[in-house]
Amino acid sequence: MNTPAAFTPPLRLTVDGETADIATLDAALIFAERHPRPKGDYEGLIRRLQGAHSEAQKTEAADAFRWWAESNALFAPA
Repeated sequence: MNTPAAFTPPLRLTVDGETADIATLDAALIFAERHPRPKGDYEGLIRRLQGAHSEAQKTEAADAFRWWAESNALFAPA
């Protein structure tokens, strides 16, 4: 089964000097688990990323991750 990218183009995030390109919900989950941040509903974000199976859930999880990253100023400068 070929799963399309959740983030097209990939999100470029920077935290603690590390830059990461996030293209999938799996990569988003790994990034969020490695870099917990205080702003936003972090626990809800993790649950959404872990439980996203339907297309609607995947869209909601992707939107939640974008919002969380933006709230915590994780987007790399352009």
